[in-house]
Amino acid sequence: MKNIKQLVLSILALTSAAVMNGQATDASFMIDKVNQHAVMITLNQTEEMARDALQLRLERSGLKKKMRRGVVRYKEVVLSEISPEKIDIYTKIEKGQNNSSVVYMAVSTGYNNFANSTDDTLINQNVKAYLESLVMYTNSFSDDVDISAQIKDLGKEEKELEKLMEEQKDLQKQKLSVENRLRELDQEIRLKGELISKNKAALEAARVKRSDPKNK
Repeated sequence: MKNIKQLVLSILALTSAAVMNGQATDASFMIDKVNQHAVMITLNQTEEMARDALQLRLERSGLKKKMRRGVVRYKEVVLSEISPEKIDIYTKIEKGQNNSSVVYMAVSTGYNNFANSTDDTLINQNVKAYLESLVMYTNSFSDDVDISAQIKDLGKEEKELEKLMEEQKDLQKQKLSVENRLRELDQEIRLKGELISKNKAALEAARVKRSDPKNK
């Protein structure tokens, strides 16, 4: 019975963690030394991956960032997914547990009027929806990064293979040249040996003739 209870608790904990990782919730973070209302979500991606994905997505919407005191700011911009009017967007990403990350987004309608779940329900809900859609976007971005890395690694390996094959080709040419030279050397050595033997025989014959009394 105890084991069953522990199993149920473990399943509930895992289920709760999975929901939290994909669900945006109300939160807050420091902007210019003031704790402002925001929305947060936990992503199963590293801090670097989440930052690059969010930045790319906002840049593709035509937004340009400015960094100040660890907070990324997009001033007087229009992001249709959140509001058709100009807004100020503030984002911050922190490192989470087990290679996860926590993404914060705060939206001001101007003059530091930050949207919240009470006064600006629609904008607040749109921010939550935007961050929740970031889960799939970041996962796809991570997959694209992995694929690009694999393509890069594959290209590097192919170049290394080409280099090895070229080296092999050069060595085979050298081997063929060496083998041809060895055959030439065999023939030259044989001919040189025959010549030396012939000259030795001639020299010996000359010596014999020189020592013959009849020739004195």
